[in-house]
Amino acid sequence: MPCKHKDQRPRILISTRLVRTVAMGDPGLAKLQFAPFNSALDVGFWHELTQKKLNEYRLDEAPKDIKGYYYNGDSAGLPTRLTLEFSAFDMSASTPAHCCPAMGTLHNTN
Repeated sequence: MPCKHKDQRPRILISTRLVRTVAMGDPGLAKLQFAPFNSALDVGFWHELTQKKLNEYRLDEAPKDIKGYYYNGDSAGLPTRLTLEFSAFDMSASTPAHCCPAMGTLHNTN
């Protein structure tokens, strides 16, 4: 039975998979750190989701595969960004330079 929420917007579940950073050799460097994702949903993602809901998914609530990417190269103290953009629904889309792909599942409720 589908979960009905007061807010009927689609629920996007992004797992908080952890990114490992290991510095080896120099004892002055950090040993092992874990950083949770900070999600960034691009406006193009919302537009593409709207088009998919209207023209393809309609009332289908089956989970859909999506693809985003994360970047962990910002200055120290800034969060690891997980980005979903318009290409999230194209599993064969290329991943931007210096980024790592992140596969996930969209759970769309009506």
